Amino acid sequence: MKAVKYYMKKTGIMALLLALLTACNKEEQEVEKAIHVVVNGYNGSEHEWEVAIDTTKYSQYVSNGKFIIRSASITGFEATYIYRTAQLHGQMTLTDRTTGKVVLSQPLPATGTKAYFNFIYIDGKELALNEPAPDAATNKLGFYLYGIDKNTPVDMFLYRKDGSSGKEYREYLVKNVQPGKWVYIDYVAPVNFDNKSVLRNAFIYFTKAGTTDQWAFQDSEALSKLSLFGMSFPIAGEKGLVLPYFIKYSERPLEKSRMFFHPDRVW
Repeated sequence: MKAVKYYMKKTGIMALLLALLTACNKEEQEVEKAIHVVVNGYNGSEHEWEVAIDTTKYSQYVSNGKFIIRSASITGFEATYIYRTAQLHGQMTLTDRTTGKVVLSQPLPATGTKAYFNFIYIDGKELALNEPAPDAATNKLGFYLYGIDKNTPVDMFLYRKDGSSGKEYREYLVKNVQPGKWVYIDYVAPVNFDNKSVLRNAFIYFTKAGTTDQWAFQDSEALSKLSLFGMSFPIAGEKGLVLPYFIKYSERPLEKSRMFFHPDRVW
């Protein structure tokens, strides 16, 4: 009888421990977690896209449709997704709102706090970035000019005007760029464009190849410049970065999409 009671007591303790462990595991699995999801690129199709993260759709009914990716527009989707499972197993999808066709489907990372996706869609297909390998001796800046006559090459240079002295500074980035193709250049921040403060007030200017004052787009200075604010250009001492930019022209101020995600680079 004593043996039976001992066995029952031991069994009960084990069952209690098992129940506690199960409860702890369940509690661990149900802890609220968050992941920052970013989609950058360009929607060159004729239809709008809807983003879905795992089982959550960011439809026209969410925040008055602000997450819908418009046709012929730069993509800049950002959202914080909350989940309560130990790991993510879902997908990030882009769906054509007119046809219902899934344009892009990519797995979400099982762990971590950020998920980043690049997707440039033009001429009915995805445009590859063709990124070069990082180089510890320099930075690699990439530029793709879209919406521009492919037979009209352009020169690109940095420009800023000192607000106190009025002195102008110029530094060529690259010459004879052919639109519709990626061009990657080696770049180390030049002395007059090497800190966050000056970069916020600087521009990239575009001129017709071989000229310094013939504006590339509609002979207009306003349409032939792009602010460096928000482009996160390298600063003094930085090397080893690969930073591609998709630049769109469409008879209005130039637009850009940064094809990289560095949350700590906010200049």
